[in-house]
Formats: sequence, C-alpha cells, structure tokens
Amino acid sequence: MTALERKQHTEKLLEALGIRLRDELPPWEEEDNIKLRTPREIAQRILILSYLNCIATDSNLLEPVISFLRQENLWEHVSEEEKKLFDKTQLADDEIATIQWRGEAIWTLLWVIKRVDHLDLSLTEVNTSDVIERLPAFMQSPSDFINTTTMRSVSEILDQSDLVFRLNWAARQAQLDGSDDIPFNTSVAYERYFAINWVTCMRAQWDEM
Repeated sequence: MTALERKQHTEKLLEALGIRLRDELPPWEEEDNIKLRTPREIAQRILILSYLNCIATDSNLLEPVISFLRQENLWEHVSEEEKKLFDKTQLADDEIATIQWRGEAIWTLLWVIKRVDHLDLSLTEVNTSDVIERLPAFMQSPSDFINTTTMRSVSEILDQSDLVFRLNWAARQAQLDGSDDIPFNTSVAYERYFAINWVTCMRAQWDEM
C-alpha cells in the first residue's frame, strides 16, 4: 500500500471500533523511506527490557543481572537512562511502573520478530507469562534467541506503525475535547507506538523516544 492507502485502511479499522479521527492527520511514511532496526538490535533490546523488568520486580537480582548482561555483551546496548536505573539500589514507584509498562513494548517487539502471531486490536494488556515463555530461559545464554531472529516485512510493520500513530492521536484528540470515552487502553497504545517508532528508526536512540 501507499502511505495514503495505509492511512485510509487504518481509518476504516478505527471506524469499526467506533473511533473517528479528524482527516487532517497526515499519511505515515512510504515504505521506501523506512529504515528498520536489525533483527539483532531488536532481540538485544527485548532482552535488556526484560531484565530491567526483573530488577523492578526483585531488587535482589540487580547485581546478578548486571553481571549477566556484561557477560553476554548486552551491557553496551543498555541505554544511558537505563543504566541510571540499573545503578539504583531502590527504584521509585513511578520508575517501577514505567519499567513494567515497557512489557507492552516488549510484546510489540516480539511481534516484530515473529515471536507473537498478532497484536490484538482491542489493545488489552499482555499477560506477563505469555512474554516470559517467548524469551530465553532466565540467566541462560541468549545467543540462539539473538542469532535466529527474523523480521516481519516492512509493510506489516508500517501497518502497525500507522495504526498506533492514529490511536495515540485519537487519545490526544479525546483529551483536547475533554472526553474520557476512549474505547482502548491508551497506555498500551503508547507503549506500542514507542516501540514501533524505535524499530522504524524515526528516532535515533531509545532514550529519545
């Protein structure tokens, strides 16, 4: 599809959910203009986010997790803001909440590398156990996971990118209109948008999203 056709297709999907957008929102990028992250980069990012979730759940895992990330040559791919979180012996409640919501970004990235069959249109929160079963065993070598990763097509990824772009604008539009009648989970929509934007290199670094 062209960018305009993709926009029109997304608008029909949203209309089926009872979501109408103002038509001045632009089409998303054309496929030829997109440069995707590599499968390896995406697999590494999934692992880093997953282990960050581990320490948010259990601070006693902090030192072993950092040691493991260094051992598996993943530490160099940890973002600067994430390193600050790993450096804390006690995370604040809002930091823990942000890290845990990144589970939705992990799920989206797993979809990008074909470890998840589809992303539901209702945007329900992912079950943590569903994420865990798609990851390498805890503190075991992730080499196979990283080296055997494959990607969805640019077209599929842009379909999802266009969708979450418009979902987030729908939430923003409702907010500006003073409405709380939003038929989807806005936090899930945000995390998907965050992850997909990184995959499509529309922002240079994870921390800049």
